Amino acid sequence: MKMNRTLAYGLACLHYLGQNNGGSWNQVADISRFQGLPAPYCNKVLQALVHAGYVESQKGKGYRLRKDLDDISVWGLMEAFTFNGAPESEREEIPGRLYKKLREEVNHWLVGLSVQDIVEMMKEEESHKAERPAEE
Repeated sequence: MKMNRTLAYGLACLHYLGQNNGGSWNQVADISRFQGLPAPYCNKVLQALVHAGYVESQKGKGYRLRKDLDDISVWGLMEAFTFNGAPESEREEIPGRLYKKLREEVNHWLVGLSVQDIVEMMKEEESHKAERPAEE
C-alpha cells in the first residue's frame, strides 16, 4: 500500500507533538521547520488532526496533543485523512465492494497498531543501523 503525503505529514506532526508536547503549545512554524514540511500544508494536516480529535488548537497559541500517541491507532489516522467524508454509493457496484473489502482488511490489520508503535519501530530501526558497522 502506498502511503500518501498527507498521512506521512500527519505522522510527522503527531511525532513532533508527542516528543514536544508536555501540555505546552507548539507553533506550526516550529513543527514544519523541524520536520521539513511546507508550513501551509502542515497547517492543513494539523487542522485535519484537530477535526479527528487527536490534536487541539487555540488561536495564537498553536497545537498540542489531545490524545497520547498510544491511543491513536494508525487505522484511525488513515481514516482521518482518507476515508472520512467519502460519499456513500447508492448501489454497491464492484469497485465499491472491492473498496469495502480492502477497507475491512486494512482495518483488521491496522486497528491495533498505534502511532507510538510506529515511533518505537523507527527508533529500533535507527538503533540497529547505528550498531552495524558501515559496509565498505
